[in-house]
Amino acid sequence: MAKDLRHDDSSESRLNEACAALVRECEREEENCLYTSASFYIWVRCLRYVRGALWIGAVTGSAVAASHILRGDPSYRIFMAAAALAAVTLPGIGRAMRIDAAIRDYAAAATAFKNLQSEFRRAARVWSLKPNPEFESEARKLFRLINEARKPSLTPPEFCFRLAQWKIKKGHYKHDEDSS
Repeated sequence: MAKDLRHDDSSESRLNEACAALVRECEREEENCLYTSASFYIWVRCLRYVRGALWIGAVTGSAVAASHILRGDPSYRIFMAAAALAAVTLPGIGRAMRIDAAIRDYAAAATAFKNLQSEFRRAARVWSLKPNPEFESEARKLFRLINEARKPSLTPPEFCFRLAQWKIKKGHYKHDEDSS
């Protein structure tokens, strides 16, 4: 059979390649969002523990100092003074470290990245089935959103990423639907 030279499949082939590349990029961004959100959620949990420890230390210091003062026990003056000092300084340390603001910022960013993870997953698996111009339009919106989400440039400690990486590889974030 003779080949029809008038019909050029190269533009359709390039369009399919472009669509496949865009799907791969959406999958890559989905994975990036998974790691980022998991790292942020782990850091938020750590910050909440630190905030709780500071407040528990302050309450404990107050209680210890007050109990010794009320008993009138002069033998532990230095201990009472240290407990009272801890009660006063620990909440101030938390405010100076801006722990509440950090918790708020990281929690909001973690939620944004978790939502973007779902959106990129849908883009790669569902929207990619739309005609290429529609799919590209949807993907461009997501790329703008992820660039906005990255603007605060939040960076949790490295151990948060390592722990997130370990948990993800262990399957902690796998959906039951993906396992079957």
